[in-house]
Amino acid sequence: MTFPTQASTSRQGLPYKWIVILVVVFGAFMTILDQTIINIALPRLQTAFHAPLNIVQWSITAYILTQGVMTPTTAFFVDRIGGKRFYLLALGIFTIGSALCGLAWSLPTLIIFRILQGVGGAFLYPVAITLVYREFPPQQRGIASAALGVAALLAPAIGPTLGGYLVTYSDWPYIFFINVPLGIIGIILGIWLLREIRSETQTRFDLAGFLLAASGLTALLYALSDASTDGWGAQKIVGLLVVSLLLLSAFVVTELWRARRSRTVLLDLRLFANGPFLFSNLASALITFVFFGGLFLFPIYLQNLRGLSALQSGLLLLPQAFASICMALLGGRLVDRFGARPVVIPGLLIMTFTLWQCANLQLSTSFWWLIVLYLLRGVALGLIIQPLNASALQDMRPHQFAQASSLYTVVRFVSTSLGIAILATLIQSQAKTHASELIKQALRNHSGSGAMRLIENQAMMQALQDAFWLSVVVALVGVLAGAFIRSRRVHDLSKEEELTLRSAMMVE
Repeated sequence: MTFPTQASTSRQGLPYKWIVILVVVFGAFMTILDQTIINIALPRLQTAFHAPLNIVQWSITAYILTQGVMTPTTAFFVDRIGGKRFYLLALGIFTIGSALCGLAWSLPTLIIFRILQGVGGAFLYPVAITLVYREFPPQQRGIASAALGVAALLAPAIGPTLGGYLVTYSDWPYIFFINVPLGIIGIILGIWLLREIRSETQTRFDLAGFLLAASGLTALLYALSDASTDGWGAQKIVGLLVVSLLLLSAFVVTELWRARRSRTVLLDLRLFANGPFLFSNLASALITFVFFGGLFLFPIYLQNLRGLSALQSGLLLLPQAFASICMALLGGRLVDRFGARPVVIPGLLIMTFTLWQCANLQLSTSFWWLIVLYLLRGVALGLIIQPLNASALQDMRPHQFAQASSLYTVVRFVSTSLGIAILATLIQSQAKTHASELIKQALRNHSGSGAMRLIENQAMMQALQDAFWLSVVVALVGVLAGAFIRSRRVHDLSKEEELTLRSAMMVE
């Protein structure tokens, strides 16, 4: 792959590498925002379409399934179409899908339009990473990842707040319409400012790999989405998990077989042989589990048990957003200076501390202490998420960025679904168990019927504590995985190694 000679020049005084970040941040922000903003609107969608929650939930499930299926094809389309053209195409599909979702006249049409939206959204973040990392030298990828991470961290943090405001003071279509002007601005800037970089070789599409990955990921993500309602022991869930295991095992065997024979692969699983990529993925999966699991748990605590509105609970989470953004920018510089491990490990420990404190929450916990915990959680996220991204891609050559970012994104999708499914199931089962025990105690104490509401709330509180304790255990495993991340800085490379990396960026 040949890079244009003007790749490092400036436009209007700003280096091109920063122009790339300013452009692709629109797509990165929109696709991650959309994963969180709709959650707050589910009760409103139930009312609007007169449908039960398990049916309305498909507006989220369909989107996640589509992203999981389409993301592995990112590398092929980037090589075939070109990074700029494919990014603009994906952003256009996502924007059109968002507009159609806001115009949906029934729940089935909303689900169909969410699938279209998911097709575009599946590619935006991995392509954004690919475009950004191609422009930044190895010793600056920490700060590049941090700058792009502002969108990645801001979107899930403000999603509940923005969604709560729009649902409260407007109506549910606006949670989708808000993407339209952002998408249009992103497309115009992309056409005007981005430069095309295309592969000189035309790769063939790995149809066998796609069919196996698509069917395997569909079965897995579908099972994880329904496990919280149907139960892990349900015949449908067990069957889907077994089928997904068989299909994904066949996918792994097929891809490795094709790679050994130098054939085109959908996902280059040999990248897991790279130590930083492997352990960064493992730590990222575990932290994604507890992070998105927390996004699921906190509204239950704040709204169902503490009586806050959707907007109030969203506002309470805002300090986390600002703390994560500030620490992401600082964390990127620290990664470039000291390597990933000295930055990630403190972040993992802070995250574990906040989860431990959340496991001790009560119905009377001070809101000021909650704000402190959310601030610490934001600090931890800023030190973890983007530094792990930089660590995962630190040894990758430019032609591997699309493959590596696609694989990294697929792992994130699966761990997100897994975290929500496991924690949701745990809460439901443990709430019943705790309620049964509390009712027995109330009967022994001859408590009146007025105590039932208190019993239900206390049972749910104890179930949430159990879920947070599980998150503590997962976070501790993440600390262990983070300990194996190589902390070597690019500045520590020998002259020969650094020259090789720089030459690779100019030639590939």
